[in-house]
Amino acid sequence: MDCRDAIMTRRSVRAYQPDPIPEDILGRIMGAACSAPSALNLQPWYFVVIQSPEPMAKLLELMAPAPQRLDAELTQRFPNHPQVVADTKRFVQLLGGAPVCVLAFLTGGDTHGRSQSTLLQSVAAATENLLLAAWNEGVASCWLTAPLEAGLAQEIYDAFAPEQGELTALITLGYPEKIPQAPKAKSGRYIVL
Repeated sequence: MDCRDAIMTRRSVRAYQPDPIPEDILGRIMGAACSAPSALNLQPWYFVVIQSPEPMAKLLELMAPAPQRLDAELTQRFPNHPQVVADTKRFVQLLGGAPVCVLAFLTGGDTHGRSQSTLLQSVAAATENLLLAAWNEGVASCWLTAPLEAGLAQEIYDAFAPEQGELTALITLGYPEKIPQAPKAKSGRYIVL
């Protein structure tokens, strides 16, 4: 797939088929994630790929409080769209039935004086690489910060990556049940001087 096509056609998918992602495809996706640019080439990311039943059940258990904790924010953001609120809460609770979830962490260690903001940009670049590489392979994704907003980052860190750093995102991966329409892009988001 052409890079621009991948960028323009990738969507955040919130419902997945139960089919597993083959190991070779998953390896290419994660290899692309780890090939992202980073500040001073620090590569300050650590990914935990969850696909086995027991760790997936643990992740779903840890995510169980998220819908209730996010209810007020979602209701405020979408006051005239109760179905969007309900659908989002269901997705956050069940992670869309994704057969694979990836936890992205900002590693600790020597930062060579770089700020956390700078290092987070590196992890975000790796996460975007992951999303685009997945779509190139026909694998859909959704980038979630719900565990952070729901106050679940520490529990997820403790369960899956102790001593590996701070949770920055949870990414669902799988073959899509359906591909949503593109959201309307907001205008006025850049200027050419």
